[in-house]
Amino acid sequence: MKKLSVLVTIFTIMIGSVCFANQYDDKSDQYIKLDTTDNSIIYLNKSSVKSTQYKPPYYVIQCENIAFDEADNITAKSTTTFTYNSNTKNIQIQIPKSVAYSGDGSMSAISIQEVPPTDVSTDGLGFKEAIMLFKQIYGEKAANEFRDAPHPKVAPTVVDAIYPAGEMS
Repeated sequence: MKKLSVLVTIFTIMIGSVCFANQYDDKSDQYIKLDTTDNSIIYLNKSSVKSTQYKPPYYVIQCENIAFDEADNITAKSTTTFTYNSNTKNIQIQIPKSVAYSGDGSMSAISIQEVPPTDVSTDGLGFKEAIMLFKQIYGEKAANEFRDAPHPKVAPTVVDAIYPAGEMS
């Protein structure tokens, strides 16, 4: 009987881990998978997308991104802000707040940064996400003006480490 209870406990823990790992995949109506790397998956919380500034030629869109690290069973939720200038076709990204949670749901880290916005590299996931969000709110034609404009090569930044280049799902 003791052996059975140990097996049930192990099975319950395994099922809980699998459910936690797939909670974002199972809710595709609420989350979009943006990128997958060796150990992590990055999602966009669709319900968090909002335009916080509409003053053409300046636009600001804010959203919540979720990075799930499968290896360490850690979920990081980040407030992400994209700033657009339609005169220069420049897009900047800022991640002022990020909170990490361990597998049991307890907070394991919080980061509140006063880091100025950083130019988005057209080679990174940040650019792809910025275009997708702009298209969602302001339409394809407006988004294509940013996407198709010539952009100077931007040196990789900390943001590129957070959102590495990859294909959006």
